[in-house]
Amino acid sequence: MLWGKYEEMRPSQIEAVLAETATAYIAWGSLEWHGRQGPIGVDTLKAYELCLRCAEQTGGVVLPPIYAGFQTMKPHAGFKHTIEIRRPTVMDLLEQHLDQLADEGFKFLVIMMGHYGGLHVDAIRKTVEWWEHNHKGMKVWAIPDYEPVLDDGIRGDHAGKYETSLVMYLRPGLVDLSELPAEGCLDIKQHGISGEDARESTVENGKRLAELIVQRVVEGVRERRDKGPR
Repeated sequence: MLWGKYEEMRPSQIEAVLAETATAYIAWGSLEWHGRQGPIGVDTLKAYELCLRCAEQTGGVVLPPIYAGFQTMKPHAGFKHTIEIRRPTVMDLLEQHLDQLADEGFKFLVIMMGHYGGLHVDAIRKTVEWWEHNHKGMKVWAIPDYEPVLDDGIRGDHAGKYETSLVMYLRPGLVDLSELPAEGCLDIKQHGISGEDARESTVENGKRLAELIVQRVVEGVRERRDKGPR
């Protein structure tokens, strides 16, 4: 299967992907607080790395990741080191990407959301729903990165064991667990962390999660893409 990073590909390479699979991936995340232990770009970094691994198996192009999160930790819990993007901006940016990718000839698009704010996910999905109702020719699958593994008993979190483990595996060197307090409960209001204890995060767990997510997404792409045009 032909695949590559969109910004690094020559026209002939993109044309070959369009002829073979006409598939594109966008990692959509945010810039926001993810505990003392994690980088600000956790959401987008992990989603982008997962998209690259999926595209390698399904074919397609992976667009540059988009750091544009709505309902982030700044308005939610007052954390700094966070860039909050307004809902209309997120929706307009997505609409323009959908218009342009369809115009370029792509037939199947995966939007992998690394940021899970409920209102943010709703904004992405409402835009996709509206766009698909008014356009033909391109299928869009918009998913939070954990959604394909829900049936495997896995839940997403915010800077907890799930996200932190993924980043430890996908982007080695960006996490420092020693910056977390050694004892006590880690909570969303004080530490900006939710989910299972981030101090239990490991590279091995991140590898297990990443491989399962990629497997499920690849299965989903093949199932949905091969159903033919709407």
